[in-house]
Amino acid sequence: MASENRHGWETTGREVSDSSATNAEEPEPSPRREQFSTTVASHHQQLARLAFLLCNDRQQAEDAVAEAYARVWPKFRRGAIDDLLPYLRRTVANQVRGGLRRRLLEQREVERRKVDWHEGVSPERSVDNAEIILPALEALPQNQRAVLVLRYYEDLSEDEIADTLDIPAGTVKSRCARGLEQLRRVIGEGVDA
Repeated sequence: MASENRHGWETTGREVSDSSATNAEEPEPSPRREQFSTTVASHHQQLARLAFLLCNDRQQAEDAVAEAYARVWPKFRRGAIDDLLPYLRRTVANQVRGGLRRRLLEQREVERRKVDWHEGVSPERSVDNAEIILPALEALPQNQRAVLVLRYYEDLSEDEIADTLDIPAGTVKSRCARGLEQLRRVIGEGVDA
């Protein structure tokens, strides 16, 4: 069962304290293992705070620190690292940066899959368009906005829109034409301003 320590970081109760009795079956800890454990125990809160301040996400920060420990320990054990704390700090920062980069790539992939390649609309263009079009849509009367959204966002036919809104197909055509005209006017005024 997880609980929070005095610093507010989650603990599992499986942490090893310096005062715990050693098991007779476990080998005597090596000096490098002791140095690593002491550094981790002394600086864990500082490293976790660093990670949190870099990413502003507690879970990602905890993951970054844990991953840093896992990556640094084998190198430190072999003697490849002389100054442990600065190396841990750099590894935590790199883990956070890598996590942010992964998340950004995942978001881009999701957006890429949403792109209509037949129309050639990129995610960047969609964002630019959204910043212009959404406020312009809000300026339209509700009935025109509904027709335009169903027609161009949902890609429904005029007959499907008529069925959805329970209005005649001729009304769909006129609302669409008037809505587009007003939308062009509003967007044109926004660009000129």
